[in-house]
Amino acid sequence: MSIVNEKVAICQFCSGETYRESALDNLNHKYVNNDNFYYFVLTDDKSYFKSVTRKNFIVNEIKDFFLDYPLLEINEPLIYAENKNEYAKKFIENNYKLSFSLMRFHLLQALKYKITNVAMICTDTFLNTDILHILPPEKNRIYNAVSEWDSETNGWGLNIICDYLKKKYNYDTGSNVRVLDAAGRLFRFENLDILKTFFNVWNNVIEYLYESKFINTFHSSYVINDEYILAPIYKMFGLNLQHQQAGYPIFEVNHNILKERYWRTSGFEGLQEHWDYEKFLKINNLST
Repeated sequence: MSIVNEKVAICQFCSGETYRESALDNLNHKYVNNDNFYYFVLTDDKSYFKSVTRKNFIVNEIKDFFLDYPLLEINEPLIYAENKNEYAKKFIENNYKLSFSLMRFHLLQALKYKITNVAMICTDTFLNTDILHILPPEKNRIYNAVSEWDSETNGWGLNIICDYLKKKYNYDTGSNVRVLDAAGRLFRFENLDILKTFFNVWNNVIEYLYESKFINTFHSSYVINDEYILAPIYKMFGLNLQHQQAGYPIFEVNHNILKERYWRTSGFEGLQEHWDYEKFLKINNLST
């Protein structure tokens, strides 16, 4: 069956005012109402989205999951701040790393509404719903936004994940996996049972990485990235066995670094970082 005849969850995760602002703008101006489109947001402040009138809109805070997943609050804390400058300052002073794998809780949102097509979108990425019809009808696969590459499982921390999957689930990953960029992902699960099992494995892996301190292996400049964490799990579920996950133009990616993470430009085009947004604009001769 074509995906356009099924429910599709379009999911954004946003923590901090700059990311929330982008998510809100996407909801209000880029997407459309459709009986089959469900718009899910995971955030640090659901009240920020109280004005949204988009059809089938559901917002949760990460803390809504603390009761059922108590390690979440301990292992993957968010920054809470009164404004974007305070957020940026705390981010820098604490050398904070945002857990990208918090997006796994979108799967529980989708499960509640019995949705097996789940798009996880960064706030600077857009899912072009007008051309979803170009996707093949096959289930149990994943499409991603930007790129894909093969990697040997003895590096990039992949061996940690593979060893865990072997010990916990008796799954042999093999010597290579296909790694997928994480800017935007569309999962097409065969059924809700597979979706829930996929969540459980992903969640168990993340809890293990924190417990063992191996999570540090996956630190990047500003996030704890999940591309290499997920690659062996994708293979375990048969999601990334195709040779074309990134060739479909359903995603539009615009890395909005000057707006969303101005304090972490990392020398982007020679820019100087500063936690105060107005000063960031001034020292780099930029305007809003």
